[in-house]
Amino acid sequence: METANVPLNEGLAEEIELPRRLRQYIVLRWVAVAAIIGGVVLAQQVFDVQFPAAPLFQMAFAIALLNSIFFLWANWEQRAEASAETRVRRGRIFAHAQIITDLVGLTGLIHLTGGIENPFFLFYLIHVGLGNLLLPARDMIWVTALALGLFAGLVAGEYWGWLPHIHLGGFFREEMYRESAYVAAVLAAFTATLSVVSGVAISIASELRRRRQAQMRELERARDQLAELDRMRTFFLGLASHDLKTPLAVAVNYVQTILDGYAGEVAPKQRHWLERTLARLEELLQLINDFLDVSLLDARRIAQEMEQTNLAVVARQALEDVDVRAKEKGVNIESIAPSARFTLRGSPKRLRRLLVNLLDNGIKFTPPGGQVVLTLAEEREHVRIEVTDTGVGIPASRLPHIFEDYFRVREGEFIPGAGLGLSTARRIIEAHGGKIWVESPYCVDHSGSKFSCLLPKVMADGKSE
Repeated sequence: METANVPLNEGLAEEIELPRRLRQYIVLRWVAVAAIIGGVVLAQQVFDVQFPAAPLFQMAFAIALLNSIFFLWANWEQRAEASAETRVRRGRIFAHAQIITDLVGLTGLIHLTGGIENPFFLFYLIHVGLGNLLLPARDMIWVTALALGLFAGLVAGEYWGWLPHIHLGGFFREEMYRESAYVAAVLAAFTATLSVVSGVAISIASELRRRRQAQMRELERARDQLAELDRMRTFFLGLASHDLKTPLAVAVNYVQTILDGYAGEVAPKQRHWLERTLARLEELLQLINDFLDVSLLDARRIAQEMEQTNLAVVARQALEDVDVRAKEKGVNIESIAPSARFTLRGSPKRLRRLLVNLLDNGIKFTPPGGQVVLTLAEEREHVRIEVTDTGVGIPASRLPHIFEDYFRVREGEFIPGAGLGLSTARRIIEAHGGKIWVESPYCVDHSGSKFSCLLPKVMADGKSE
């Protein structure tokens, strides 16, 4: 059987849609089997329409048997490995087989239930309409011709006596199938209706396919543009990493060297301004790091950095990173951690960034004289991280957005940073398979906030405890 050549982009779309639609055909066929059995009983027992029931039950059994074969065929197609074009081509063959089987089966059912006397010959319209959703226009032309030919052949065979006519006793008067005017009118109306329905359906289906192909071309262009933007982003990040971070890091080292006394004694007033300069440089360096982190953070990249990590060591490093900023603002930093050494599988530098971001957030929103507490605790299957502060807290209306990119809790108030610290923390936690949330206020006696994280705990041998 000839099948239409399918462009690759259309084939990929059809590969996704065809199996689902073909399975719907199978489901509808089970419904048809039940409808045949129920219809026979209803017609004879309720409406007193007389016709042989045994052939119809046999036909229902044959349809059920064929549908079982189609069901197995569909399952095999779903499991079979093949290219997109091959799967689409086989899907169309499967669709042809089902449509032809249904048209032949429908013709047999109509023959067994009165032929031209049966008004349900209009079911041909349903099969032709549904076929247009599955097959290209060229294939639907011959499907429409097959439906017309089968019904016309059935009517002509009964009219000329080549096929036995089964009369619907009590529903139509006899010999209607031999009345030339009636037969000609029904055939003409059926041919015209089926042709118009098929033509309109083909036109609509072709337009939908054309629009889908246009959308796929647009998606292809958009994908190319995104690839180019990603290339430019990678280039910019490399530029930012080298041309922005390197000079700043050197400046930080120079200032720190002077503060350490390697360039001579530093007067108290000079130390004050050098420390403020160092803090500003570190803020700028942190801002660049935040932009880089939010651009480069993804689960696959972090997964490649995973190793057995002692979270207590990472926490001490994070506390050292924020120590200068906390002292400058007059905020006390306290750490509560278990004395026992415990490990988890994670990225040390990302977890360090997580803790720095949470601590830095607490320092920013805690007034001088306040306190920020980092707590590490072991649970049965997780490590719990909590960072609490005695700051101003977070308005309830803004809590749902606290982990979004570039979100700032207090608009119109200058707070250092780009609003990326907490969104970066969320990405790091999610990449480690954990979760993060915030409570503000976190108890009756404090107006501050508590950020909590749960990370899966992994023992040194790599097995979950």
